Formats: sequence, structure tokens, C-alpha cells
Amino acid sequence: MKPISTLSCTQLSILALLSFTLAANAVVVSTGGPNNTAPSGQPFFGNVGTVNGASAIYLGNQWVMSASHVASSLPASVNFGGTTYTTQTGSWQRLTNAGLGSGLSAETDIVLFRLTTSPSLPSLAIRTAALSANDGVMMIGNGKVQEASLTYWNLIAGPGANDDVWTEVALPAASNRQGFKTTTTNQVRWGTNNVGNPNITVNAGAGDVRSFSTVYDDGMTNEAQGVLGDSAGAVLFNSGGTWQLAGMIHAINTFENQPAVTAIDGQSTFIANLSLYAPQINAIISIPEASGFLLLSISTLGAIMRRKR
Repeated sequence: MKPISTLSCTQLSILALLSFTLAANAVVVSTGGPNNTAPSGQPFFGNVGTVNGASAIYLGNQWVMSASHVASSLPASVNFGGTTYTTQTGSWQRLTNAGLGSGLSAETDIVLFRLTTSPSLPSLAIRTAALSANDGVMMIGNGKVQEASLTYWNLIAGPGANDDVWTEVALPAASNRQGFKTTTTNQVRWGTNNVGNPNITVNAGAGDVRSFSTVYDDGMTNEAQGVLGDSAGAVLFNSGGTWQLAGMIHAINTFENQPAVTAIDGQSTFIANLSLYAPQINAIISIPEASGFLLLSISTLGAIMRRKR
């Protein structure tokens, strides 16, 4: 939950989407939901599961994607659709920013690891072409359900840092901010939005991630916003009738002193641009169960021996 930058008293700070002291949250949708079952024509709703109280995405060939700030080492298990699957020893791998530009951190906030058995879920293809501004996407995340109705606040911006004051009000009292609080119930939910900034680098404390963003401005039906704890949720794009995994939710931004665990008009969700990381991902998930890890071990050993000579 540590902000990496504070822009001004009336602007936003970027936050990681997970605090280990809080439960995970699902995407909030402008219509209130419930959006807790797969929408028509969406075969990958079940590919979003739970790990360490946040989200995980099943890719196929027993491989799972999550965020490093969710699973900073190999988790013991992952849950998909109410079934718990154990993870494979030695399979945890963190993606890097190699070849993606100068000045980036070596490691990203994206990790992969493997299950010991295969879930009865379809394989999910990684999109290899970047999205453009205004492209429509579907966001799926696991966690707390939003309250049924909007909440309204009157925000008074102070002249300094951390002195903005939010006062919850009931209509018809004057208000200048609106959004949703969340409840204590968790479940997988979906929503939609359009790409805002298609090319942005975001670091919320766990490494630079080449990303794109969406803006929550209540301009469409089922419009989605990530909330605290929605890390590693899936962002899908329909290309000619075929759904592809275009991104992984990893951060949001918040207004100064914004009430906790809320989704407010004007916030953004930051999403890893997986088209840039697709070569790494596809190389990893194509590794055979036994021989691939043996080859990696031999390769690593060889590098160590060469350094010692």
C-alpha cells in the first residue's frame, strides 16, 4: 500500500493493489454488479483464481501468473473455482525488463509458477500485439463485493500535503465525488473499460512494469475499476472473436486521503502490457514438466562453473 509518488493534494498517488494486512478485492463496476458469473461468450472467467488472498491467472500447461507483491516466493497452493491445487517445487520465476528500454528496473512485478496437476480449464493465449487507446477490454478480479449503491462525498482540497478532507454526504446535499465502498464478501467479478494511456511505465514498489491504463469515469455500462487487493486480475481483449490475455492488473492510483477500499470516479487502473512480456512468458510455459527444469538447472550450473574458471 505504499504510495510511490504524491502529485498534489488534488491529484493521485500510485499504490500497489495488495496489502498483506487486508483481504483482496474484486473489480468494482459502475452498475453495481453482481457480475459474479461468466458473461455470455467469455470462456476464461474461471481462469482467474485466488492466491495469498489476491488473484492469479491460469495460463495453461499447469502454469499460473500472479504479481510478485502477491507471491514473492512460491506459494503452497492456488485455488481455482473452489478447488485447491498445490504448486511445483522450483517452478517460481520472475519476469524481467531485459530489452524493453533503458532506465527500467531489472525485475518486474510479474511472476509465473507451475501447478503439480492440471485444472480443468482452457489454455489462455497471451496477446502479442499492443493495444491502442480506446480499445475495449474485460477486467476480471477476485475479492470483496462493492456496496449496492453509490456513496457521495464532499471533498475540500487543502493548500498543503495530506490535508484534503472527505466528508460523506447524503443527497441532495452538495457533493463533488462519488463512488463505491466495498463489503466484507469476496468473489470473482468482471467489468469492462477502454484503454486510456496505452504506453506507461508504473512502479508501485515491486519493480517497473511496462503497462497500459484504464480510467474509471462512469462512461459505459459495467465500467470497471480495480480496488485495493485486485492484484493479478486478468484483462482480456477480444480479437476477431478470440479472447486473449492482454494484461495483468497490478496497481491503481488514489486521491489524497481517499477513504479506504473505495472506487472513486477519476481513478485509474494500471495493467501490465503482456504483449511486451509475451516472449518470456511463452518460453517459460512451453517448458516440459521434467526435462525443461533439468535443462534449466544444467544451464545454470554451467554458467556458475564458467564464472569460477
